[in-house]
Amino acid sequence: MKCSEILKYLTELYPLGLAMDWDNSGFLIGRKEKEVKNVLVVLDITNDVLDYAKANGIDLIVSHHPIIFSAVKKVTDETLLGNYILKILRNDISVIAMHTNFDIAAGGMADICSERLGLSNTSVLELTNEIGEEKLGIGKIGDLEREVSLDELIELVKSKFGLKKLAVFGRTNVPSKVKRVAISPGSGKGMYKYALKRADVLITGDITHHDGLDAVNDGICVIDATHYGLEHLFIDKIKSDLGNCESIKVFEFKNTNPVEII
Repeated sequence: MKCSEILKYLTELYPLGLAMDWDNSGFLIGRKEKEVKNVLVVLDITNDVLDYAKANGIDLIVSHHPIIFSAVKKVTDETLLGNYILKILRNDISVIAMHTNFDIAAGGMADICSERLGLSNTSVLELTNEIGEEKLGIGKIGDLEREVSLDELIELVKSKFGLKKLAVFGRTNVPSKVKRVAISPGSGKGMYKYALKRADVLITGDITHHDGLDAVNDGICVIDATHYGLEHLFIDKIKSDLGNCESIKVFEFKNTNPVEII
């Protein structure tokens, strides 16, 4: 199977036209007509990932986060990104990123995370695209199976996403029981505004001190499960999707969460 055929298959599931304007999803490095036997699915491309790819004869890496996000003026061994790109090219590996198109598309990040929590009666948190009557966007809002306390919700998030610790902003803003929940995987900067008066709690990641302070002062509780903590579900989903391609072998590399809350 050629790299271009895998790209076509993935972008039929998660159309590039859905991606945010600032994003850089799609085919980023390599040869489109390269014959692919071994595919590696990762959240982020790191040195460990590239060493694993070389050791396992990987032809194509499918990552969630784009290794190239903005204009690159030079590719040398003087920078971390330059070293990554040189190593990728030296080993004849192609790279595809499925980022905000995956976040937004039906069956993508927003859906798999809300389904993992068991949310029902869902709607889009931040609307970005309307295709006919279908509304798509970043994150979801929905109802838990039953009303729970904040502590019960925290334990549910830990259990469903395999996390040991979470950060909580605005505990006192939560009613005694929580039913309506918003979830926005990845960076939650500014996302609490879309959840105000629509949800009891927002679950997201990458909340800074000032983001958290603004959310608390605006009257909502935010659970920071870290960027990696929610988005690592990308790996299993894309691996499952690629399992439908009979002529390739699919590998996974689950990066370690770079954030450790002691």
